Amino acid sequence: MKLNSNQKIFIEHFILFLLIIVSLFFWDSIFLFPIKLFVVLLHELSHGIATIITGGKILELNIDSSLSGKCITQDGNQLLIASFGYPGSFIFGSLIFYSTYNKNIKTFLILFISIIIFLFAVNTIKDQYYSLISILFGFILLVITKYLPDFISNLILRLIGLISCLYVIYDIKEDVFNNKNFLSDAALISELSGLPSTLWGFIWIFISLIGMFFLIKSIIKKIR
Repeated sequence: MKLNSNQKIFIEHFILFLLIIVSLFFWDSIFLFPIKLFVVLLHELSHGIATIITGGKILELNIDSSLSGKCITQDGNQLLIASFGYPGSFIFGSLIFYSTYNKNIKTFLILFISIIIFLFAVNTIKDQYYSLISILFGFILLVITKYLPDFISNLILRLIGLISCLYVIYDIKEDVFNNKNFLSDAALISELSGLPSTLWGFIWIFISLIGMFFLIKSIIKKIR
């Protein structure tokens, strides 16, 4: 039986929802570790991008297997730089997700993100191992986009995009509410702004939840 376009769209998103549910059950498994590490990379890249935009200099950018990272900067707008990690990685995840609904945009956007990853990996990541891992992430994105069938490619990229967005919310919660003594972005923003880190945590979680609402709403529209 040949499926029409609406039926194909429904099946695509049904599979996607199943994968997301399975991912939530196996949130701490090794299978999701690469995506989480990828989100940490996007988080640190966001700090780096904000640094360059505000006229600062990146002294060192790094990620590690504990799913933490650092972006040491000089000059620039420190409040904006510290603030851009959470929303920046959420925006990256959202763009990856939304790009799958337009093939031309998908090709351009994934290429653009991969180039950003390559540039930062070569020029700012000091640890050679994680520099190679970052380059590998960019390469995998290109392979997924260019060489896999559209159905598989879109499914993988949508899964990466949605899990990236979910992990941002989880990361904020962990930084603000479970790691009180850890120098998180929220703690640094609090120090620079004079407002409590818990308040900043609630603000970023609220913004992220609003973003997730619109992502899910867009999926439902596509299914209808």
